Amino acid sequence: MKLLVKTNIYSSLVTLSLLTLGIFLVYRVILIKLDSDIDKQLLIAKEKIIKGLAEGKTPEQFSSNIGEKIKIREIYKQNKSDDDFSEYNLADIDNEDEYSVQRELIFQTTTNDIAYEVSVSRSLSEGRAIGEYILIAGLVFLFLSVAILFFLNRYLSVYIWSPFYDTLTKIKTWNIKKSDVLDFKNTNIDEFHLLNDTVKDLTQQIKSDYQNLKEFTENVSHEAQTPLSIISSKVELLLQLSNYSEKQHELLLQIYRATQRLHKLNEVLILLSRIENKQFIEVAPMNILDAMNEKVQELEDFIEAKGLLVQIHSSGSVFKEVNPQLLNILINNLWINAIKYNIDEGGFIKLTIDNESFSIENNSSLPKIDKAVLFERFKKESTSGSLGVGLSLIKKIIDFFNWQITYSHKDGVHKFKIYM
Repeated sequence: MKLLVKTNIYSSLVTLSLLTLGIFLVYRVILIKLDSDIDKQLLIAKEKIIKGLAEGKTPEQFSSNIGEKIKIREIYKQNKSDDDFSEYNLADIDNEDEYSVQRELIFQTTTNDIAYEVSVSRSLSEGRAIGEYILIAGLVFLFLSVAILFFLNRYLSVYIWSPFYDTLTKIKTWNIKKSDVLDFKNTNIDEFHLLNDTVKDLTQQIKSDYQNLKEFTENVSHEAQTPLSIISSKVELLLQLSNYSEKQHELLLQIYRATQRLHKLNEVLILLSRIENKQFIEVAPMNILDAMNEKVQELEDFIEAKGLLVQIHSSGSVFKEVNPQLLNILINNLWINAIKYNIDEGGFIKLTIDNESFSIENNSSLPKIDKAVLFERFKKESTSGSLGVGLSLIKKIIDFFNWQITYSHKDGVHKFKIYM
């Protein structure tokens, strides 16, 4: 959920709750005031009745006023002097299913040696109906106001926060490998202006550091090629001599192997750097099935040396627009891994190709590879003797082609599947 939407929802709920509570409090105050006014009117009627009785009026001479009912009856003697207020429901004469709430005052008085019990009542329904109308009108106004404020605040917030979202969009699409300069929308909001300046400074610093590191890596890799080649050739010459002891010969052989390993590692790192810099821009329609068959023929000696059974299942020729050199490196690494890490006897390699994907399966004594470090550089078994960058190189090429790769392991069979 977006920040603005969440903020609007919370603020609207708080506003709605507070105003609803306020409206109900006002409604209760109105009802209390109306009831108080009715009580005052009943007390005024009481005074008039007492005065009328004192002047000699008979109970029959008191007529009920509009909205007021008066009942007077003689009693033996007055036994209480307090006023008794109460409420009751009175059925509507025209509609028995409807009732009106009556507020009643009952009091006793003695006039001219005669005791009377008087009942005076007035209807509360009219006042309470007015209160309910006010409550309904208030609630309708409340919900309309909150809805209007919600949408108004939403659109105003979108307008006010538009520089922030512009900054987020440009940061999201920014690529350190491109020469694009971040250019943010002008804003008169100090916080957004400070954010844009800070992001600009950070991206420039990151880009500068990246370029320096990239140039350093490329320079070191290229400069290391020549001394590594010299060391390898000199060691090869020394190995051809016979005036060394067996121990010295073994030491030279170890130096030669380490140098060759370092030389191959340097070549792979240069290749990875070239892929990351997108230097393989030439593409051509390549037949994946033909490329696989050619690779099997190239590696035929290694396959026979291990006694592996190769199975190829294909729905026919599949053509893809890719860089031929990178495709060859990708296929080569997949097959080399399938051969190198296969079992010594009774092993197999199964290749499956269709229009959307191809997969390579091989059985192996190695356990399942941890997917968390599957394609990370220099993550390898200590006894494998590999450079630790093979799967990382495969992943780089897959990403370069905008393909997808998955890995699974079941019953000692490793499977890499590439979706094209």
